[in-house]
Amino acid sequence: MVSENASDGTFRPALSTQEAVARMFALTGVSASGRGEKRALVALRDALGVNVDVVATGAVLGAHLADALGQEWLPARDTVRNKLSLAGHNRLLAAAAEARRAGSLRRVRERSTVLEGPEWEAFNPAVSKIEAVTRIAALTGSPREWLGPGGKEHKSVLINLADRLLPDADLDRSSKTRLAASIAAELGVPWTDACYSTGETIQLVGLNQVLAGAERRLGMLGTSLTESLGSPRAEGEALTAALFEGWDGAAWEARSCIEWLQRRRLRGYNDTEWQGWYFEARAREILSAAFPPPATPVQVTYANTTFDFALNYVWDLKAHTDEKVFPSDGRREAERGAVILNDERAVRRCVDDGGLGFLMLSGGAVMDEDGSFLAWHRQFKAEQGVLQALSNSGRSRMRKVAFTPYRVEAFWVQNRLALDAAVLEGALGVQTIGRQPPRIAGQPGAIRPGKFVLRPRQASSALLVAGMSWR
Repeated sequence: MVSENASDGTFRPALSTQEAVARMFALTGVSASGRGEKRALVALRDALGVNVDVVATGAVLGAHLADALGQEWLPARDTVRNKLSLAGHNRLLAAAAEARRAGSLRRVRERSTVLEGPEWEAFNPAVSKIEAVTRIAALTGSPREWLGPGGKEHKSVLINLADRLLPDADLDRSSKTRLAASIAAELGVPWTDACYSTGETIQLVGLNQVLAGAERRLGMLGTSLTESLGSPRAEGEALTAALFEGWDGAAWEARSCIEWLQRRRLRGYNDTEWQGWYFEARAREILSAAFPPPATPVQVTYANTTFDFALNYVWDLKAHTDEKVFPSDGRREAERGAVILNDERAVRRCVDDGGLGFLMLSGGAVMDEDGSFLAWHRQFKAEQGVLQALSNSGRSRMRKVAFTPYRVEAFWVQNRLALDAAVLEGALGVQTIGRQPPRIAGQPGAIRPGKFVLRPRQASSALLVAGMSWR
């Protein structure tokens, strides 16, 4: 992909169309309702002020947007029939991020707020509930917030705001929605039927009303998410909360996850460790939809390694098998191995440049004792014309037929001093990685460079900044 800002290492290409769409919504300030590719392009059109009829196809709209952004547009590369290809989405996404940095892309004021008038022009509406509750809590230094089942906000976000910002106000605390309405009235912002729904649920519109009123009362109107997350710990807590909301702790079935990856043409569906690829792809979509990118992106590419996510700080996504579950007798076997991270050179350079974090999802793997999944996966690959990879050892590892998330945690390495200390304490280490699978039987595979590894038990005391558990 070619873009003006790719060479400085700040652009992180989307892995899938769904991720690209989520990032366009977040970039333009439009709340994502569904995965609508066309709606995301229309949001980008409105943010750029481009005059293109909404009835135009996605391919036509993409060409006009590329022209407005000064991007070369090649239909054979950037479109597929009447839609955009992943390359086309990434081309627009990179250029739009650069346009925002230059100040030529405005955030679209949409249905995520009912505020009207010039006094509210500075307000940056949250694009998701998790962003809204994170920012509301940050305004008064309240404890971090997360969402409950079904994406429902906790009453605590309103109680903490009321206690700290409006201690003397006569508020109706008899229910969550009444408390929100009382806070809105005290802060002088409208509260309409669009702000809440049955079941004591406050809509994103309602949370944005409270957020806007509180920012104005504190003289902080116009604060962005990245300004609210002033430390790696705060950012790690917010990202962990978003990932926790994104899953319900139910088991991932291998076949459905592999087919999900294949449908999206993502890496990993032919890989033994499919759960790592699935987590990375799903997590990137979840985080991209939950949080708008910073106006000035940070560098994410070092030594040919592009880390997975960044707001103020750089993070990489990892899945870890905490224990193996054997279905024949219910036996559970703890997995004591270290988690393989990234290329040693890339980790050191990123840490030196401002720190590096790891968002790790740990869980239990149900093992394929009878080999039925292995047989299915080999047939699945054979139907694609993929040959079974040879093994350096001549043995085949038992596969994972399912994976159940247990917890999600954020680990942070602040600087080179912290990195060296973590290595001395055994929380981190450098491991020589085995060779690539051989291309020719009887011949050794290619040598791979060393990687950092993380030992979860030691890292929990040395590097852990946030964590949430489904158990």
